Amino acid sequence: MVEVPKRKVGRVFGESHPYNGEEPIGKGRIRTLTSALSDLGWNLAAPLQIELCPFGLSNANYKICCGDHGPLLLRIFGPSHDDSNPDERHIQDYRFGAQVVQRLDWGRLEMWLPGRPMRREDCDNSQTLAALAHELRRLHKVAGRNHNDLNFTNVLVCDGDDPPTIRLLDFEYAGPLDSPFDVANFFCEWMYDYGSPRWFEPDPTRFPSDAQARSFVAQYLGIDDCSSGKVSAFLKEVRARIPDVHTFWIDWAMTNFSDRDEYVQYAERRQILVS
Repeated sequence: MVEVPKRKVGRVFGESHPYNGEEPIGKGRIRTLTSALSDLGWNLAAPLQIELCPFGLSNANYKICCGDHGPLLLRIFGPSHDDSNPDERHIQDYRFGAQVVQRLDWGRLEMWLPGRPMRREDCDNSQTLAALAHELRRLHKVAGRNHNDLNFTNVLVCDGDDPPTIRLLDFEYAGPLDSPFDVANFFCEWMYDYGSPRWFEPDPTRFPSDAQARSFVAQYLGIDDCSSGKVSAFLKEVRARIPDVHTFWIDWAMTNFSDRDEYVQYAERRQILVS
C-alpha cells in the first residue's frame, strides 16, 4: 500500500498574459525562472507569456513562452512535493510523461506536450479508453511502477492522432507496482468532477458498468474476449482493491485537511462508499 499523499486538489484554470512583475508566480520565483530560461538559451527581450493550464490537481502548472522560444511547462510544486520521489524519477528515466529540462527548488521546467486533459465523456469513446489501457499497461510493464493517482487531469489526450494518443502525467505519488490498485483508483475517479464547485461529491451512477470495466481490463491485458477467465480474475482483484482506494483518499483528506469542510465532506462521502 502506498503512503498517504500530502495534498491533491489545487485547481488552476486560466488566462494568458505577459508577466508584469506581479502574480501568478511571484517576484522571487520569477527571478529564478528567468535565470533558468536564460541558461537554456532563451532571449528574454520579448515579454514573458505565462498561461495557467487546466490540468493537474496537485501542482500549479503554467505554459511559458517568450518570443520564438517555448512553449515549456512550468510546474510549481504543492506544499509537500519536493521532487525527491525515487519512483517518480525512475518513471521519468523510462521516458514517461514530459522530459524535465530544468529542476528548480520549488518546481521544474518540462517539455511541452500537445493535447488536452482527459474528460469524463472520453470514457464513452472506446478508442480513447483502449489507448489509455494500453499506456497504463506499458507503464506497469516497462517502468514496473504504479501511478497511484490516475485521474482525468493526469491523462493527456491528443485528438489529432488516429487513434488518439495518450500520455500519462504527474507521477509524484508513484510507487511499487500494484496494478489492480491503479485500475481500481481510475475506476473510482470516474465518479468525480474536479471542475465542479462540489468536486468532493461522487456520483456513483458514473462508476464503470460491468461491460465498461471488462472492456478496459481486456484492453489492459491485451485480450480480445471480454468474458475471458483472465479478465474476470483480474477484475475480481480490481474490485477487491476498491475499499483500499477509498480508505487511502479518506486518510489523505483527514490527515492533511481535517480543518477544511469540503475535504471533510470528501472523506465522509467516500466512507459511505466503503460501507
